[in-house]
This record gives sequence, structure tokens and C-alpha cells, in this order.
Amino acid sequence: MNQPIALPPEPVELDVFARALIEAAPDAVVVTDMNGRILLLNLQAELLLGYEREELTGRLLESLIQAAPPERAAAPAPMADDPPRRRRVGSYAIELVACCRDGSTVPVAMTLAPLRVDGRPYTIAVLRDLTEQHQREEHLLYISTHDALTGLANRNAFDLALAHLESHGPHPVGVVMIDVDDLKLANDGEGGHAAGDALLQRVAMVLRTTFRATDTVARIGGDEFAVLATGRDVAAIDVLAARLQEAIAAHNRDGGSARPLSLSVGVASSELGTPVSVALRHADARMYSMKREHHGGRQGRHGASALAAADTTRATPPETAVVKKQA
Repeated sequence: MNQPIALPPEPVELDVFARALIEAAPDAVVVTDMNGRILLLNLQAELLLGYEREELTGRLLESLIQAAPPERAAAPAPMADDPPRRRRVGSYAIELVACCRDGSTVPVAMTLAPLRVDGRPYTIAVLRDLTEQHQREEHLLYISTHDALTGLANRNAFDLALAHLESHGPHPVGVVMIDVDDLKLANDGEGGHAAGDALLQRVAMVLRTTFRATDTVARIGGDEFAVLATGRDVAAIDVLAARLQEAIAAHNRDGGSARPLSLSVGVASSELGTPVSVALRHADARMYSMKREHHGGRQGRHGASALAAADTTRATPPETAVVKKQA
């Protein structure tokens, strides 16, 4: 027959038992009085905040807590004089920022629970370090929005940026569509797919140096890249196309024995009131038109596998499409 579990006798043994439970907790545990002053804390709280226990005793818990950044704050931070409300651990935690002794901050999920002992009100605060969770979230977000080979935005991120510009602007929006010529030749050559990958990485490097960090520069397919440049009208997008041409030429001059880059490019610009997706279609059509010209000209002059030096700096399309709102 199972014997009932005997609780330690009160008051001294129970106090020791309670302290042992708090010390064994995997998260930081802080007990405050009715004014929010710290009375008791465990080792995990010391490790989290970097303070000795004696330094924190008597200090306001509120002085160690800040509101989370706006993108993560889901509810107002509780104040020490707010009426206490019991919250289920893990279900109603509030994301905040804990301030450490060395001046650094740590993202935490804080759960509060009211407690009365001998008629006196206390609050138990449990602080869970969210650093590793945030790092995992940021990594998952990165790999879901970036191309693994080039580090540029991927098709998913490009589509999200396009949808945002469609709904919110700002306009005008310059669109650049880019296709890498002769990627198949690189893949089928002596270097195999490693040579093709290196070619794509070099294209990505040129695009990064040509466009702004605020522009969406993406690899949207095997050999296709695209750029969304906000605030770029037809004149500005023409300048960008010329700058891209210069960047390719400079890269090929400095590339040594590496296969020269050759890109087919189409550009367009959408004005206020017109869908950016329409400009995207115009730029895409112009890019494919240039690609056909490149392949046709190369076949006629040099044969299908030849690369002429004059062909390796192409970037500027014959003209830029300007998409305006229909009257």
C-alpha cells in the first residue's frame, strides 16, 4: 500500500524545501514584495542578469526590465503596482528585455503569478532566456528568404517585396530582370556544376555592388535574377542599367582566366497608380528579347559555343519600358 507523501514540517523545513525548489528551477525565478522589490532569487537569475544575489535583493524588479522591441512586443509590460493576475506558465508569458549588469540586454519571456503567505502579498516572476529561440527563429527566417548559393533574396522574398510594393509603394519602382547567358555551357564544361555555381556567385557579387542595400536583389530562378528599386523612375533606371554594364565590364577585365560574365537585361519603371507586376512583365519580355538577340548573333558569328569579348559586357537593353496609369 502506497504511503502518503509527507510534507516537511513548518516553518523552517518548509522554507528550506521551498528554497530548494526555486534553486532547482531551470529558469530565472524572482520573488518580490507588494511593491515590486526583490526578496528572493535563484542561481539562474544571477547567471542571467550577471548580478550577485546581494546586489539584487531590495531592488525594484521593474528597474531590470524593459519593453521588448516593437516588432516583438505583444502586450504592455506589467508594472510593479499593477493588480496581480495569475497566468499559466508558458501560455501568457510577456516578451520583455532584461538588463544585465554589464550593460547588455537579454530577451526574456516573463510570467507573473501572485502569491499570499500569512496574508501578505508576493509575486513570483519567472524569466525564460529567449536568446537561443530568437537565434533559431532568425536562422529559419534567413534560410526561408535567402538563396543558399548566392546569399541574395530568394523567390519567396522577392514575391513578398513585390506584393508590398503593389499595396503600399512607394512609387516609382524600377524593375530589372537579368538572365545569365551561357550558364549551361559553364555547367557542361570541365568544371561541371561547380563552375556554374561560381559563375552565379560572381553575378551576385556584381549585383550587390551595383544596387543599393535597400533594393530587393534576388535570385528568382536557376539563371535568373531580378531587382526591385524603389524611387527609380525611367531616367534613374537607365542610369542603373548603364552602371550595371560598367560593373560587368570592370569585372571581366579583372577576372583573369575566369569565364567572362554575359547578361541579358530588361528594365522597366512603374509610375504611381500602376501595378509593379505590369512593369515586371515588360522588363521580363525585354530581357528575353535581348537574350534571343545574344544567342542569334553569337550563333551567326562564332558558332553556338563561342564567347566573343565584345559580348561579355552587355547589360543595357535597347530601351526602357515606362508603365503609366491608363487614362
